Amino acid sequence: MLVRIKGIHRVKRKLADGSTRVHYYAWRGGPKMTAAPKTEAFALEYARLKEGAQPKTTKTLGDLIDRFTTVDGKPNPDWLALAETTRRDYVYAFGLIRKQWPSMPIALTQQKGMKGEIRKWHRSFADNPRKADKMLFTLSKVFSYAVADELIEKNPCADIGRLYSGSRKDVVWSPEQVETFRTGAAPHLRLPFEIAINTAQRQGDILAMSWKDYDGTHLFIRQSKGGKRVKVRVHRDLKAMLDAMPKHTIRILTNSRGRPWTKDGFKTSWGKECARLGISGVTFHDLRGTFITERKREGSTAEQIAGVTGHSISEINTVLERHYLADDQQASDAVILRMEKNTSRTKRVNVR
Repeated sequence: MLVRIKGIHRVKRKLADGSTRVHYYAWRGGPKMTAAPKTEAFALEYARLKEGAQPKTTKTLGDLIDRFTTVDGKPNPDWLALAETTRRDYVYAFGLIRKQWPSMPIALTQQKGMKGEIRKWHRSFADNPRKADKMLFTLSKVFSYAVADELIEKNPCADIGRLYSGSRKDVVWSPEQVETFRTGAAPHLRLPFEIAINTAQRQGDILAMSWKDYDGTHLFIRQSKGGKRVKVRVHRDLKAMLDAMPKHTIRILTNSRGRPWTKDGFKTSWGKECARLGISGVTFHDLRGTFITERKREGSTAEQIAGVTGHSISEINTVLERHYLADDQQASDAVILRMEKNTSRTKRVNVR
């Protein structure tokens, strides 16, 4: 008995004599079928082609990594959706994971004791906690993807605590540091500084911006973390800087030689410039928190600020709680000064 085969791709072609011929393919983009349609030979040919197109059996942890990046011999769309820097970080972590477990059967990753093995491996990087957590996060992503594909039942990385507990949310640039950089930095570093302190975007996203992302009043930024697109109105001072620049390059920001910045190149140049200007204890990333606290002092709400930065409301509030609410000395001093004033007034009344 013949069954209707779903997924067959039909292509009609008109011949020179005016007639039409139909060509059948096993699937869109797949091999051409040679057997006559609606025959047993056609069904058998389809089954043979589909079987040959099946991905290789996933047996090891290494196979899971391959499946995370590649599907049916082509790059996995989910993998391609990641930012380039994220993919590079993952590839580096994949190398260390493969080195640790070169031929680990998938079945063993589901057995009791695997979590302990992963925790031990995680802590082998304890001298660099942030690196350790990146390795753990990458491995966890591979397992989570495998769970979603129903290749395994559980993620053995679940509930393994992080080693890195630090946060840059406590750190912002002081007004003196801002003024020092603003007035003393080289032009090719001053502009990324101004964009960062006026938009609160991440370094990688700022360096990737092209002139087509600027329309004269707004910057359009696709955030690599989360893929969110934000539209930020540029401050008049930043607008003046952007409008005065020549537009002969694709990227807005370039190094001193007029070439697009690399991640490492910018990091090195930024560090040297801060050292030259005597600025220490703050990073480029801390300009995000600086933007948040300054906008709050001007009266903007957490919701309004989040609309610019791309943070969640809870993340904005965390920054404000750790810095603005704790370190706004003028506000806290005013409480005591009012108390002293009221106390003095009460004493004068009692004396009379």
